[in-house]
Amino acid sequence: MDAHSDETVVTFSYNIDALRLEYKTTCDALRNWAGGDAREQEFLVFKKQELFRALAEQSWHLTD
Repeated sequence: MDAHSDETVVTFSYNIDALRLEYKTTCDALRNWAGGDAREQEFLVFKKQELFRALAEQSWHLTD
């Protein structure tokens, strides 16, 4: 994704259950994506990858 300096950036803090749900709903949105603006699909792919990274990192920390 291209970063634009005029975009607003928002940060969220999720517990592990909320993070899992966010990943699931993003996967569902991608799987059921009906078409339209390709940027929406690109964003969902990017978001899914970032959420997966966060889940993997948290899973690793939970096993310590």
